[in-house]
Amino acid sequence: MDVTERTSLIRGFRPSNDNAIEESGLLGTRRGCTNINRFEIIFLIVGVLAAVATDTLTIIRLIYVTEYVGTTDSDFAYGILILVNSLFLLLFLITGILYQRISDITAFVISAVMLTIYVIAHYVARRKDGDSTDAKIRLVRLIFTIVFNMCFIPLAILVIKDYHRDEFSKRLFGAFPEARRPLRTYNTFDCIARINTMFSISTLILNLYNFNDLKAVDIILLPVGIPVAFLWLAFGIGMVRLESRKLVVVFYCISICQPAFLAYALYSAIEYSPPPPVSIRTASTTSTTITQPSSTSTANSTLWSTSTVSSTPWSTSPLPALVSVPGALYVCMGINFVTHILSLIFGYLCVHNFGKDLKQRVFNNRFDKWFQSKITS
Repeated sequence: MDVTERTSLIRGFRPSNDNAIEESGLLGTRRGCTNINRFEIIFLIVGVLAAVATDTLTIIRLIYVTEYVGTTDSDFAYGILILVNSLFLLLFLITGILYQRISDITAFVISAVMLTIYVIAHYVARRKDGDSTDAKIRLVRLIFTIVFNMCFIPLAILVIKDYHRDEFSKRLFGAFPEARRPLRTYNTFDCIARINTMFSISTLILNLYNFNDLKAVDIILLPVGIPVAFLWLAFGIGMVRLESRKLVVVFYCISICQPAFLAYALYSAIEYSPPPPVSIRTASTTSTTITQPSSTSTANSTLWSTSTVSSTPWSTSPLPALVSVPGALYVCMGINFVTHILSLIFGYLCVHNFGKDLKQRVFNNRFDKWFQSKITS
């Protein structure tokens, strides 16, 4: 038996606490699965089940919205946002557990609570519409949301309390807090950058559904803006992993695009947002009508007026959207701007930490080495 075989055999028989930091994942060195506690596994399972249940019910509801109202309804836009945010929540949950990141778990819990508040408020606002299929879907979604929250919120508290010991980074960098600072800074930067990407996509979608005279421009911005947002995130993570000054320049150059888009979205929302309806939607089995003031565009009437719709489970709903599209758009733009500034600040702090063993201890797998050779060649 040669040295390589003996080393592999010894490594295979090490206890869990010895091989906890020897598993190299796509996002860097991570904890071994045998080193993850039982309550963390339960927390992961509950979170995944909650996301799957929420997404399934949201997709079912989107099918009904598409069939009876159309894709131009604001509820369709909010359904798409729930699906997008659920995917990011799953990513926060998985990376938070595998890489023992308090920032990711905290972002997951806060986002899940905000989503729960929306589900509860949406059900309460539409509770009078109790006979339609949509009402039954909302009720089932509410029950699932409450049950899963009762399970994973206490588990999240246990996980965050356990992560405060910072055992994983201590095994990587030692007991000195100063040595562990580059990893904590990167974890915060990565979390904020992903939150910013999530709200960038949300802003692009809501900007498209804020129907106005610039609809043609908004349609072009959506398929262009989403890839740019993901490229910005990839360059941000890549510049830290590879400690590449070239990627730093590219990252900060692409960062200019986001304030430019936010300025455009804010201007179009203020100047061209359709006015709110001036009368209450009437319930009828044959038609639903909303009166609105004169508008500068026929596209504006798509969101606020409906004429002669055949009897459907949706025609008896007496309420408009829970949150207006312009209002939600302003919130997303505000969060987007704040997280973008924070991303640039923490990105600079990560660049300042170049050469402090982060790349050697965390980002040193085959992919990193291959990509590093391509960047330097």
